[in-house]
Amino acid sequence: MEAVSLPGVKYGLGHILLLVVLGLGGCARKDAGADPQAVEDAAERQELFGDRAAVPGITWRSSGLGIRVLQPGAGAAITLHDRVRLHYTGRLKDGAVFDSSRTTGKPADFVVQYLVPGMAAALVSLRSGAQAELFIPPELGYGNIRRGNIPANAGLVFEVEILAVNP
Repeated sequence: MEAVSLPGVKYGLGHILLLVVLGLGGCARKDAGADPQAVEDAAERQELFGDRAAVPGITWRSSGLGIRVLQPGAGAAITLHDRVRLHYTGRLKDGAVFDSSRTTGKPADFVVQYLVPGMAAALVSLRSGAQAELFIPPELGYGNIRRGNIPANAGLVFEVEILAVNP
């Protein structure tokens, strides 16, 4: 191995290669905060819910359920055994409405525990008077079962307005 001389210092070729490798090691592109799981989750949400999944203000749970509170409620807290009166609009990824209480102008009453699991889980985190947008993945919706005009394995987006608890 041939030595390289600088005034007062001798470096071997191995030393120079080591310095080059160490210097270039810090030059690789780094995506700050690019957690691979977060990237995968965002891609799955995009696939299930379209561009609406990227709207700021959505709180995503580990279950895949997303809740965007549009207006917090100040009324009674909701439990699984409560009956709720609400206005709702259910949409698919493409924005197609599959069900809505607003088309009739009459709110609907439901016992929370009998709703799809994602809707129930979201409602118990809200209060009477709240308005929210709910992003329900297939596992918490209808799963691999086709339900009317809702395809199997569809993500569901609900806009809900909770009018009353135990009316």
